[in-house]
Amino acid sequence: MEPVTLVAMGALSGGFLFGIYYTLVRSDAKLNMRPGMSAEGLRQDTGAPSFGRTKQEIDRKLAIVEARRRRAELVESRLAAQEAELRAAENARKLAEEAELERIRREDAKRRAEEQELARREAEEEQRKAMEESERLRLEEESNLAKERQKEEERLAKEREELRQAEMAAAEEQRLAELEAAKLQEEMESRAAAEAAMAELQARLEREGAMTGDVQISLMWENFNDLDLHVVCPSGERIHGGNKKSECSGELDVDANVRPETKKPVENVVWPGVTAPPGTYQVYVHHYKKHRKRRTKDPTSFQIIVNNVGDYREYHGDLTYGDPIKLVCQFDVPDRAEQAENAKRSLEEQMRLEVEQSARLEEEREAEEQQRQADLAAAEEERLAELESARKQEELESRQAAETAMKELQARLDREGARSGDVQISLMWDNFNDLDLHVVCPSGERIHGGNKTSQCGGELDVDANVRPETKKPVENVVWADETAQPGEYQVYVHHYKKHKKRRTKDPTKFKVIVNNVGELLEFDGKLSHGDPIKLVAQFEVPTTDERQARIDAIRAEMDLLTGSQSKPSDDQEPEVKVEIEDEEEN
Repeated sequence: MEPVTLVAMGALSGGFLFGIYYTLVRSDAKLNMRPGMSAEGLRQDTGAPSFGRTKQEIDRKLAIVEARRRRAELVESRLAAQEAELRAAENARKLAEEAELERIRREDAKRRAEEQELARREAEEEQRKAMEESERLRLEEESNLAKERQKEEERLAKEREELRQAEMAAAEEQRLAELEAAKLQEEMESRAAAEAAMAELQARLEREGAMTGDVQISLMWENFNDLDLHVVCPSGERIHGGNKKSECSGELDVDANVRPETKKPVENVVWPGVTAPPGTYQVYVHHYKKHRKRRTKDPTSFQIIVNNVGDYREYHGDLTYGDPIKLVCQFDVPDRAEQAENAKRSLEEQMRLEVEQSARLEEEREAEEQQRQADLAAAEEERLAELESARKQEELESRQAAETAMKELQARLDREGARSGDVQISLMWDNFNDLDLHVVCPSGERIHGGNKTSQCGGELDVDANVRPETKKPVENVVWADETAQPGEYQVYVHHYKKHKKRRTKDPTKFKVIVNNVGELLEFDGKLSHGDPIKLVAQFEVPTTDERQARIDAIRAEMDLLTGSQSKPSDDQEPEVKVEIEDEEEN
C-alpha cells in the first residue's frame, strides 16, 4: 500500500479509538436511562460531540482522504503514462538514430570494400600485364636460344655424318671382303651341320611316329634326362606336357623320357597342314627331371629345330636340373594368304610402273630432264618441309599426351605407395573392372597376381580392383635399380573379372607404360571379359655394359655440344652457364 494511505488509516484508527474512549470512559458522562434499557451508549451529552457525529466526521474525513488518494493515484498514473510515452519516444528516437548510424556505417564499409576491390583488380591487372610481358620476353629468348641451338646441332650433326661416312667408306670395302669369306665358310659348315641334324631329327621323328606340318618345332638331346618343350602361341596360350593340345590347333604329339626310355629322345610340337595362326611364337626348354638311376650327367646339351613355313632354323643350348625355364628363340609366322596376295599385287604394280616409266623416259629423256629434276627438287623440298612440320606437330601432341599420362600414372602410383626402378611396367585403366598385368621374364618365369615376386628380382607391388575399390586403378611390376636381368621381356594384359554391381561397361580401355632404363614406351589397348590374354608389348633390357655405353655416349654428345658454343663475356658467363644447365636438364 501507498505510505500516504497507511498514514491516513493510522490517523483514522487513532481518532476512532480516542472517540470511543471519550464517549464511554469519561468520568463526567451521564446516563439517561429508562426502565428496561441498558446504559451502554446512553450517556447524556455533556457538551462533547456524540458518537454519531464523530462517526460521520470520521467517515467524511475518510472520504476526503480516499478522494485525495484517488486523485493522487490518477495524477501518478497520468504522470507514469506521460513518462512512458516520453521514454517510448526517446527509445524510438534512439533506435532511429542508431539505424541511421548503422546505415551510414554500412555505406562507408561498402564504399571502402568497393575501393579495395577496385584497387585489388587494378593491382592484379598490372601484375598480369607484367607477367605477360615477362613471359613474352622469356619465350622470345627461349625461341632465339632454341634456334641457335638447333643450327649448332645441325652443323655438328652434318660434321659428324661426314666424318662417319668417310670412316665407313674406308672400312666398308675391307669388311665386305671379310664378311663374304666368313659367310661362305659359315654357310658350308652350317649346311653340313644342318643336313646331319635334319637326318638325325627325321630318324627320331619317324621312330616315334610324329606328325609334320608347315610349322613344326622339335627338341633333341643325348641322355636319359627329361627335358620339356614349351611353346607360347600368339594368343598367350602355352603348349607343354600339361597342355598338349591348344585352342589354336597346335599339339605336342611326342613327349619323351617321362620315364628314362631312350638316350636319343625327341619332343615335337606341330600344327598339321597350314593351321598355324600368324603371329609371334616363343620357344622355351625346361629341365624337368634328372633320372639318377641312369647315371646321366648335367649340363644337358640340347638342339631346337624350327620349321617356319619352309624356313628352317637351328638353335643350341644346355641346361642343368634346377635351372629356371629358358627362352631359346622366337619367330613370326606370316599370314600366308595375305602375304601371297600382297606379293602378287606388288609385283604386278612394279612391273606396270616399270613399263610406264621406261616408255616415258624414252620419249621425254632429252627434252624434259632438266625440268623434271627441278620439279623433283622443288617437290622434295616441299615434301620434306611438310614432313618436318607434321613430325613436329606429332611430336608435340605425343609429348603432351605422354606428359598427361605420366602425371596421371605418377599420381596413382603415389596414391598406392608403389615402388619405382630403372625397369618398371605399369598398367592403368578407368573403371571398376579387374584387369591383371602379366610379365614374362627372360628366364621364362611369369609375374602376375598368383606369382607376385620372381626369382629374378621382379615384383608386382600393386594389384588393383581384386574387389571394386577404385575407378582409377593401377598395377605395377618393378625391379630395383640395376637388378633387372638383361634380355627380352613380354607384357600381357588379362581381363580377369567384370564387377557387375558397379555397372561397369566393356570393352575396357587400358594403357601400359614401360620404363626401360630411362626409355619410356607407351602402349594402348582394350579388352572385354572373356577375351584371351593379350600380348601388349615386348622390349629388350640392355646389359650393364650397354647401359653404361649409352650414358657415356649421351655425356660425350652433350660435352661436344657445350664445348662448340662461343665463350661468353665474364659478366654474362654465370647466367649463360645456368641456361645451359637448364637446357641439359630439359
